[in-house]
Amino acid sequence: MKFMRIIYLILAASSFTFGQVGFSAHTESGYVSNIYANYRQIPDYVQHFQGFLNYDFISSAQGLRTFYQGSATLFEKYNVRNYLMHKIGLSYYRYTHQNKAKVNAGLDVDGRLYSDDYKWYEYKQGYFYANIKAIVKPQLYAYVGVNTRIRSYDNLPPYSYQQNVAFVRLGNFFNSGTSVITEFNYMQKSYLNKDASPIESFSDVQTNGDGQSEQCVGLLRIGQALGAKTGTSAQILLRRNLKSSVRYLINDAGYYYSDEELFDDPFGYNAEQFSLTLKRKLPWSLQASIGGSYTEKHYVNRLALDLAGVPFEDVSVRDDQRFVGWLSLSKAWKYSSSLAPVTLTLDISVMKNRSNDLYYNYRTSYFSFGISQDF
Repeated sequence: MKFMRIIYLILAASSFTFGQVGFSAHTESGYVSNIYANYRQIPDYVQHFQGFLNYDFISSAQGLRTFYQGSATLFEKYNVRNYLMHKIGLSYYRYTHQNKAKVNAGLDVDGRLYSDDYKWYEYKQGYFYANIKAIVKPQLYAYVGVNTRIRSYDNLPPYSYQQNVAFVRLGNFFNSGTSVITEFNYMQKSYLNKDASPIESFSDVQTNGDGQSEQCVGLLRIGQALGAKTGTSAQILLRRNLKSSVRYLINDAGYYYSDEELFDDPFGYNAEQFSLTLKRKLPWSLQASIGGSYTEKHYVNRLALDLAGVPFEDVSVRDDQRFVGWLSLSKAWKYSSSLAPVTLTLDISVMKNRSNDLYYNYRTSYFSFGISQDF
């Protein structure tokens, strides 16, 4: 209720001059070679539909947005995995100190809905954030913020949790076309239920540690303009646990999405990641982005298993290496003077996950075509 009082005070103190309605729609169809992201390598075709409706109250120095977002993800063969997502929320911004600082705050609630076979995946979530962006000096920006997420799994009560994050980011931009961004995050997660009893349909419930988890994440991103039409960026990200107390599900049938947080909690491993991206404007108003990332994940107290779920004789801890490569093409096409351009996108990606836990040795390729329209 405290968050609702904050939003009420914002509304009461604001003097907005007008409101406007916005709507956007996106549809995407594609093929995934490995929809469960595990060694079984099961392919399927997938369609995704998303709509976003907002009503904005805007004045010269501030703005408030109310919005609803809904989406549906549908599989052709394994349609028991179809799911819906709904989200409603408020977001607010205000410029202060002669437009040298901008305050952002927001609150939203969302939920994920499945059919009966995957009902244990469902959750409800509340999310609150607040941050401030300030101009420290010309071409140097500072961001400071916090956010809180409370997620409830109605059918998996041991996995309901609260996560808090505080972050600091500095962005420095130079006349040479170079940008340098550094960021530090402190993250904390605690489960809402102390009981971690086994759950029906799962062979085991793993619990590593007791109490809350704490983690630090730092990144360095360097961007460089290579002319009027080309830019590149490189990023290094480090993830380090201060305290790890995680719960994750194990199921030997293999019909679950292994990258889902329930099975692969980010608080359960340390990691190093390097990524590289190149963007370029092409003829015929095409935009192209190509890139790749390499990630090493070192799990904490999680034994590597064979396909029967038995630890190896050397009692080794799970360790993964992941490579992802992608290519994206987009084009904005103006077909009506009264409507915004429609955006056409083509996305191709490949992923190779190598692990000493045999279940997670797999590769995935993805191909999709999408259409987006603002109204």
